[in-house]
Amino acid sequence: MIGRKILKYSVAGLLLLVLLYLLLRNFVLHTAIDRIAEKLDKDFRLELSIGKSEFSGIVTVKMNDITVQPESGDTLFHLDTLSATPSLGSLLLLTIRMKSLEMKNGYVHLICNDSICNYSSLLKKKSDTVSTVASDRNYSAIFYRFFSKVFDLAPQNAELRNLDLSFITDTFQTDVRIPEFTSSVEKMEGELEDVKQNRKWKMTGTFEQGNRRYDAVVYPLSGNTRLPLLKELFNIDAGFDTLRASLSESSYSKAIFKVTGKVSASGATFFQKRISDDTVKIDNGRFDYNVTITPNSIALDSTSVLMLNRIIVHPYLSVSSNASRIYELSAKTDTTQATDFFSSLPAGVFDETRDIQADGQLQYALRFRLDTGAPDSVIFDSQIRKIKFRLRKSGKENLFKMNEEFMHTVYEYERPFRSFLVGPSNPDFTPLDQVSQNIKNAILTSEDGSFFFHNGFNPDAFRKSIAENYRKGKFVRGGSTISMQLIKNVFLSRHKTVARKAEEALMVWLIESNRLTSKERMFEVYLNIIELGPGIYGVGEASRFYFNKKPAELTLSESIFMASLLPHPKWFKYSFDIAGNLKPYLADYFRVVSNFLLRKELISQDEYDHIVPNVELKGIAREMVVPTDSIPIDEGE
Repeated sequence: MIGRKILKYSVAGLLLLVLLYLLLRNFVLHTAIDRIAEKLDKDFRLELSIGKSEFSGIVTVKMNDITVQPESGDTLFHLDTLSATPSLGSLLLLTIRMKSLEMKNGYVHLICNDSICNYSSLLKKKSDTVSTVASDRNYSAIFYRFFSKVFDLAPQNAELRNLDLSFITDTFQTDVRIPEFTSSVEKMEGELEDVKQNRKWKMTGTFEQGNRRYDAVVYPLSGNTRLPLLKELFNIDAGFDTLRASLSESSYSKAIFKVTGKVSASGATFFQKRISDDTVKIDNGRFDYNVTITPNSIALDSTSVLMLNRIIVHPYLSVSSNASRIYELSAKTDTTQATDFFSSLPAGVFDETRDIQADGQLQYALRFRLDTGAPDSVIFDSQIRKIKFRLRKSGKENLFKMNEEFMHTVYEYERPFRSFLVGPSNPDFTPLDQVSQNIKNAILTSEDGSFFFHNGFNPDAFRKSIAENYRKGKFVRGGSTISMQLIKNVFLSRHKTVARKAEEALMVWLIESNRLTSKERMFEVYLNIIELGPGIYGVGEASRFYFNKKPAELTLSESIFMASLLPHPKWFKYSFDIAGNLKPYLADYFRVVSNFLLRKELISQDEYDHIVPNVELKGIAREMVVPTDSIPIDEGE
């Protein structure tokens, strides 16, 4: 009897709640809309207007003629029709999980003319924003909440039609449209169109809201075409034949969030002028990722695999925050046939080396670690291990060319400036044994003291440059060796890009580790091509230009002075006063270099004691520094 009464009251209570819900739901809906409108107005000075809003069925909300507009300026957002159905079960749990969504005939117009943008207010920070110390953040909880919210609001069933996204500025206009997109339990399918360029992309795949998975394939309907917006917003050109992305597994347990999936692309292209001079091309690439996020770290797990054509890489990347922030990166390739290794490198990055043919196998390994609390403890180790490696054929560039006389071209402002022979046919060429030991020692001390002892790279100098650049927050110190400077000048373009630095490192390894050119010959070439003044290249020209001497006759002071020119050779005139004497600030440079030479026993104590931080200019250089009286003297007076 008591059980029946409880059931009766329960049913009655439930019916009452349903009745109250049906009676008050429109009031609650309109109140919620009013509050959203107030918040948009207060925080962003945006006006929200809705032509009509009502419930249809039990929980479905329908709205028409939705507009968001700034106080002054063009309409930011408009949508003709919106129909959204949340899960009833999620509402009972006081959360929102979207079950279905329908959006038709809408646009987002981001307009910026004469520095007045209709979206500026969205970019302003709230005055009451409280900064959070990185170490106090719970990364796994933050990412899991965001991840869950995305899937909760991305409905299993969706229909989107005629939706536009436009960017309009004084200099460009682009318009991206979704003509149609549908998602159901069976599949998702849609199109994306770049209206201005008349380019279209197709997307197909599956989406599982409940299991939090997706598998999508995107491909252009008119061949490999450039993706929209990237060029206009980031000055990046990118495209592909086929792109596939999937999320196959996720879990959150004991404050650890894990995500697993894959991304693959065929016929991928990429161009950004700071990355490479040419378009980067990858025939086939695949990335199997496993991401692990803890309360204080985000890591790409070492079980992840990156496949770059025929090269297989096992990467690891981690950012962790405790008392300080720690960055870690490591990568190791599988042992790869040497010719396959080179041919798998991306075109547009390794153009000079991709066609190399070689016997044997190669394996690359990288390790990097930076603790921001102790930058001097930075770890950087980059190595290529060779197994029975033997070069059979050079690539685009002849890697053996420094062994013989060759034509060298100097570039200024990324354009050819001057060409000259490096070898006996050039009267200014100076063999290494005819160069004063003073200038050899001074330049080695200034540029690369361990040149004859390393294999092209100076790990200690590179680590110190990383630490110093991090402390200063900008690039103030490089780690280039003479080998790297030489390969850059002899083989590669003068453009300062990431691609050039990468290929420079590979070519240095090829030449140094395989002794394609001896150290002595490399130093000889270096001394004969380095810029030592405006239009002055090599120690032969420089010795005559400054002192009217041969390189073998240079004194210690003259040699240290010439070494001081290497960072900015065109500025040599600023080193002198109008009387032709070196300015006092160079005394410190003389002291540092001479101290090092003395410690290395490259000069005697007597030479050190008698060194004078000054030189006597002769010839053309003196005429450019010391003004001459051009007024003729009347001898009859």
